[in-house]
Amino acid sequence: MLRLVPASGTPIEITREDVILGRDPSCEFVVADGSVSRKHARIEHRAGAWIVTDQGSANGTFLDSQKIGESRVRHGQELRFGAVAFKVEIPGEEDLGATVANVPVLDDVATVMQPSMAPPRPPAGRAGGAPPSPAPPPLPKPTSPPPPPSAAAAKERFRSAAPAAGTSPVPQMGAEGAGAAPKKGRGPFFWIITGCCGCLLLALVLAGVLGGVAFYATKGAAEAAHTEVRLVKSGEIEKAYEGLAQSYRAQMSLQEFEQLIATHPGLKDNLDATFMKRSVTNDTASISGVLVSSSGPPEPVTFTLVKEGGAWKVSGIRFGPE
Repeated sequence: MLRLVPASGTPIEITREDVILGRDPSCEFVVADGSVSRKHARIEHRAGAWIVTDQGSANGTFLDSQKIGESRVRHGQELRFGAVAFKVEIPGEEDLGATVANVPVLDDVATVMQPSMAPPRPPAGRAGGAPPSPAPPPLPKPTSPPPPPSAAAAKERFRSAAPAAGTSPVPQMGAEGAGAAPKKGRGPFFWIITGCCGCLLLALVLAGVLGGVAFYATKGAAEAAHTEVRLVKSGEIEKAYEGLAQSYRAQMSLQEFEQLIATHPGLKDNLDATFMKRSVTNDTASISGVLVSSSGPPEPVTFTLVKEGGAWKVSGIRFGPE
């Protein structure tokens, strides 16, 4: 059995030989965290050992803060999927890990055997001989290694080194040595809004271009209507009458034109003339708007114009809605 103990929450106990861990509900063990991939890692019991294999996850699988593709896990190690960390517990490996953990290596001097040196023989034919050489000093006796700690003492030391509850046993995202936090991509709502704004901007630009073309095409006719209103306002009635088209003057005399002006304060006492609707077809134009006077209510008006001799002339003045 393999047990994965999180910093907080319920441990994961794995008793099957082969399981998949990830965020997808179809996995044998589901870890609901945004840094965990849908199928993050495979955990299997192979040849008497527990093996963890990363399944091409986005944020990686880490064993003791080292990113792995496939590796054996042992009791007491730290196993992290994305940003979610666990402490590994494998029942049966605690005593083995405690027994071999602190066996010291003997000093090299204690393992080297020095050959004994025999005293030189006295020269032949010489009486008495030279005194023998002193014996070499004895080698230092190797010290015996301290006894290994018991399994209970090793477990207690591991508990004292473990982080407090509520903290992660490994450096979290942004800390030195930890994997960088995955950047979240922009969602579909962002691209929908961007596309709509782009279409709206394109429509506004197109409308501005069309409006500019229409304004330029009707500019001459609108200026002719404004000139007619200014002449009437300044009292230059005869000059304003000359600004009418020949066909219009044939229908209306100067006296009738003066009577038309007298009955419409928008012409006689004009303060402002605004022409919002304009249209031009070949040599005819229609300019509609509102005349504001100082002695009466605003009057809707429509000027019709024709081109005579290359200039715009008023061919009709009609008051009231179109």
